[in-house]
Amino acid sequence: MRGALLLIFLSIWQALPAQENTDSLRSVWENTDLSDSLRLKAINKLAWEGYIFSDPDSAYYYAQLHYDFAKERGFKKEMAIALNTQGTSFYMIENYAKASAYFYQSLKIKEEINDTLGIATSLLNIGMIKDDQGLIDEAIEHYTKSMELALKMQETSNDTEIEKKLVAAYNNLGTIYTDIEPELALDYFIKTINITAKLGMTRELAYAFNNIANIYSERNEKEKALKYYEEALATLIKIGDEGGTIDGLNNIGIHYFEEGSYKKAINYAHQALDKSKKNENKDGASTAAEILYECHKAMGDYQKALQFHELHIQSRDSLEIELNKREITRQGLQYRYEKQAAADSIAFAAQQEIQDIKIAEQAEQLKSEQTQRFLLYGVLALIVILSIVIYRGNKDKIEAAKIIAKQKEEVEAQRDKILDQHKLLEEKNREIIDFNNNLETLVAERTKELEESLNQIRSYQHDLAHNIRAPYVSLMGLLNLIQDERFDSNENEKVLAQLRITGDKIGVVLKDISKELAKSEGNNNEQKSREL
Repeated sequence: MRGALLLIFLSIWQALPAQENTDSLRSVWENTDLSDSLRLKAINKLAWEGYIFSDPDSAYYYAQLHYDFAKERGFKKEMAIALNTQGTSFYMIENYAKASAYFYQSLKIKEEINDTLGIATSLLNIGMIKDDQGLIDEAIEHYTKSMELALKMQETSNDTEIEKKLVAAYNNLGTIYTDIEPELALDYFIKTINITAKLGMTRELAYAFNNIANIYSERNEKEKALKYYEEALATLIKIGDEGGTIDGLNNIGIHYFEEGSYKKAINYAHQALDKSKKNENKDGASTAAEILYECHKAMGDYQKALQFHELHIQSRDSLEIELNKREITRQGLQYRYEKQAAADSIAFAAQQEIQDIKIAEQAEQLKSEQTQRFLLYGVLALIVILSIVIYRGNKDKIEAAKIIAKQKEEVEAQRDKILDQHKLLEEKNREIIDFNNNLETLVAERTKELEESLNQIRSYQHDLAHNIRAPYVSLMGLLNLIQDERFDSNENEKVLAQLRITGDKIGVVLKDISKELAKSEGNNNEQKSREL
């Protein structure tokens, strides 16, 4: 019953200036003296302003001209724009499969040329198709990706086109989340309001107001809902949007009806009905008549209620007839497209069949020529192989004889080397045997020499101990006797002192000699043990 105005921003329906005469645009396109950019702009506007809503089939035709020209010039961005227009033409007749195919082709080119803003637009368009098909999760995914790209671009650029993409993404996401997560939907719609107010996008601002009002109405927050309905209506009246104004009036009429303020509801519904009749808006008239019917019935004025009920049914039927006409028109356009596609397909198939026959004939001829060449090549190859085999046979024999002779020389050299090594080993072995046989004799001789040396040392030590020390002892005894006599003569004392000093020195020398001899004897014993 409520005209929701939950606008899905069709980013493919770009905000265009006032319509220019299609003949003027066509003449610009056909004027080859003008720059390529002007001609491409004209053909694009011709498709959009002249035909996209009224004759999508013609819009597709001009978009194809746009695409071919751009491809010839190598303008990839223009090619993507033309593909987007063709996708839109199929969207208008609800051929979502074809629309998606063209949108994805456009997206691919935009990705190749790194057109980030264009990518964001394509994601919105594809998300819109998913939305219409009820694929909500996929629609949210595409809208969100578009939003994230726009936000990232906004970090480094103040381009208003980026903000327009954000408006579309926010509003589309808000529309989806209205029934799923109303709080999140409100957040998106408020973001939409902030940007649209800043950019002066008055119509979009009004729709955002209306969407917020609907959420508050569903949550039974009637005062907030009425505030936003009135904001939306005032904005729509200001910009002269008759269709939006009719829906805004009906929304407020429904609000007052639900509040029980029937007279206020009747006032707004009558305004909506008058504007609907003036603009031949059957949908608005049907809604307004239904509001009036419900209000008069609630007030007990059944005669007026019946009158507006009949008007509601009549408007509804007219609307259904109009919708049916639109559907017939859409199906007609679809039929024309499919018919043309089929004709193109038949012509292509016939041409392809002729081409296939020519290709088959050429292939057969080529096959015959290839067979003859293969036979000739085969005979030549056989002769060459036989020659090579014979040549290699003789060559291999010669090489084999050389190899055998060389190997024989190597074997003989190795044999001589082994014999020499064998002789050397035998000599070493004999030396070892001789050394072992003489070892005992050598040990015995060495032991005898050591014992003789030791005996000499012992004899020397004995002589030192007895022959030298004996006079030393006597000398010391005499000195002791002289000391005991206690001579008073100073000369004698000096002599005695000198004698004692001399005696001490002789004793020290004798002791050192005795130690060295004892040490020498010990070393000789150790050496003897090691040798043994």
